[in-house]
Amino acid sequence: MISGGNGVNIKSLNQGVLSQINISFPEIFKQAEIVQSLEKTKEKTQHLQSLYQRKLAILEELKQSLLHQAFTGALTNKSIDTSLTKVL
Repeated sequence: MISGGNGVNIKSLNQGVLSQINISFPEIFKQAEIVQSLEKTKEKTQHLQSLYQRKLAILEELKQSLLHQAFTGALTNKSIDTSLTKVL
């Protein structure tokens, strides 16, 4: 396949050439291990995504609350500390 090529091009890529390529795969038990590992990783990343989405929502609420307090003159160090405690 490579010997008939020219630079980065392959002159004649066809079914005959492709059918001669040997592709190796891991044993079925190893494939199952890989799938299981990927599924666990997917679960963990979905859980983290959920946590971060909730944190972002809480931070947006905090932002709106602080803005409201600032514009109504109710913003104090104590109210900020109380709001931050809710986030953490």
